[in-house]
Amino acid sequence: MGAMLLGIIVSAILYGITLVQALYYYNRYRTDAWYMKSLVAATIVLDTLHMGFVIHTIYFYLITKYYDNEQLNFMIWSVLAEAIPTGVTGALVQTFYTIRVWRLSKRNYVLATLIMLFVLGQTGCGVAWVIISLQLSTYEQLLGISGLTLSINALSTAADVIIAASLCYLLARSRTGFKHSDTMINNLILFGVNTGLSTSLCATASLIALIASRNTLLYAPFYFCIGRLYSNSLLATLNGRHHIRAKVDDTDHMMISLSEASREGTNSSSKNQRAQNIAIRIDTAQEFLTDNKVAIGERSGEL
Repeated sequence: MGAMLLGIIVSAILYGITLVQALYYYNRYRTDAWYMKSLVAATIVLDTLHMGFVIHTIYFYLITKYYDNEQLNFMIWSVLAEAIPTGVTGALVQTFYTIRVWRLSKRNYVLATLIMLFVLGQTGCGVAWVIISLQLSTYEQLLGISGLTLSINALSTAADVIIAASLCYLLARSRTGFKHSDTMINNLILFGVNTGLSTSLCATASLIALIASRNTLLYAPFYFCIGRLYSNSLLATLNGRHHIRAKVDDTDHMMISLSEASREGTNSSSKNQRAQNIAIRIDTAQEFLTDNKVAIGERSGEL
């Protein structure tokens, strides 16, 4: 019960962070497509539903049945129902990332299908877990389906790792050799690793805890938190777009300032040389870089 309480506390903290991120998203990205806003709204509703279930669970065991030690061996419906919003949230967010992989890979259906097989497998095992567990009454009986729980965690971990690895590989392959594009790509890779790392680590930790201690509920804290981590990962990805663009703009501004300083030094040197009546031919090449193409213009002159 102590591990469960700890997991609920951490989950509540993550829920608060989710609400803050959602508020920022709706204020900052008002022009986003309706389906993106709907996805964010769905994750918030599911997170709220999950918090309601786990609060009911902890209130029942620590307040209502505080003096009833025998009741601690029996499961209440809400501790099982919380798996529903967690599973749906995970499936939605993983599907969102799968679509990103599909687009970045130029519609690689094989890769996208492979990821979705893990996602659907995880969802199917989750549905089976809920149906079976609702027919059980004690935690000891719940340990009897630990194999199914292990399958859910393994499939979730595999999906997260493949998604993160695919995004990093596809973004790295998109490097063009130009500073502007490569700076944005490097930031996207770093940001993708950071946002996907939390869910992967939590799923892996839950998997390790389940394997190492199959006769306990040591994995429960990780399972209570993983849904909130998926929500925060999604919102961090959406909210990070402006931050990444700002970092690239700052880099461009610094490069422009250095370029201007270099030109000022060149002009000063040219004036000194002209005073000595020395004819110098100067060839300059200007490179203009945009997100889509590069235009190079040349000009020459004699001083």
